[in-house]
Amino acid sequence: MHTQHKQSGFTAVELLITLFVAAAFLIASYQLFNLVIKDGGATRSESRAANIAYDYLRKYAASSTTIPCTPSTPLANAPISVDGLTTPVISITVSCLPDAIASISKVEATVNYNNPVQTVKYAIYTSSTGSTGSTDITNGLVSWFKLNGDANNSVGATNGSITNATSTSNSASQSDMAYAFNGSNTSINAPSSFGIGTSNLTVSLWVYVPAASNTGAFIKIGNANGYGIGIGGNNTFDNAGVAGNKLTLLYENVRWIGTSANLSIGWHHVVMSVDGSGVPTAYLDGVSAGAYPGAGPIAPSASTSIGASLPNTTSRYFNGSIDDVRIYNRTLSLAEVLTLYSGGAK
Repeated sequence: MHTQHKQSGFTAVELLITLFVAAAFLIASYQLFNLVIKDGGATRSESRAANIAYDYLRKYAASSTTIPCTPSTPLANAPISVDGLTTPVISITVSCLPDAIASISKVEATVNYNNPVQTVKYAIYTSSTGSTGSTDITNGLVSWFKLNGDANNSVGATNGSITNATSTSNSASQSDMAYAFNGSNTSINAPSSFGIGTSNLTVSLWVYVPAASNTGAFIKIGNANGYGIGIGGNNTFDNAGVAGNKLTLLYENVRWIGTSANLSIGWHHVVMSVDGSGVPTAYLDGVSAGAYPGAGPIAPSASTSIGASLPNTTSRYFNGSIDDVRIYNRTLSLAEVLTLYSGGAK
């Protein structure tokens, strides 16, 4: 009588199959790492930087006072635990903002995330009441042209079309992350005014001014009516007008609004925020250039132009570079404008 014994262990074929499956799993895991972790590094870094800044506020700020401009316990170049994770902090700085908003202090965290190497800054603000200014700056965002190698709208189906404008470097010297305009025949155009009306709206963008005297529209929302932001002299940015360096707002067919802000050579963050009464406030590099009461605007329709004002008898072409154009259907607060400014162009 013979007893049959079942063979234990792997056969050569089974072993090869097991090794093949394991190798495939490792390859898939590596690709997933590249997709989710590596490519998402900037977003993860920004989130951690925000957490670090908030952690600083929680640990070192009294709830009823501002953060001191020279903190008694600096955290520069020291790791700090955020949500159970230790992130290498390159620096944390605290500074007071100038002039009219000196009661607000800025806490800026810069972190280094090593997969891949990313340096990301994130700043939040606290007022004299101790409340922070960082909020959800995607709330109410109806159009966002990042201009990172294309004119696609990141939050909607209406994309822009490029006419002669060329891809260029942004404020961080990263190539193909902004668009350059030549002042004569270049623009980016979208066939929509994104549903905004005569009040409760904000327009934000980054602009590079290459000369001390310039003219032209950075953006125009609406063709015959609507809003515009640009640079020029004599309270206009018409190409037919006088060149200058004033940040100027336009309510088309209503009034020109010459602000108190001067645009020097270089990159700047400019914002027009319109309140519930139709009154615009201008911001330059996170600082208010004042509110300008007067006649309200006429609702825009049909189209939006970047780098020019089209279609228009005077096309108001701009000579310079533009990046990170955002349109909101609500009025952004000072704190939110500061958050946009400190976060830089995307």
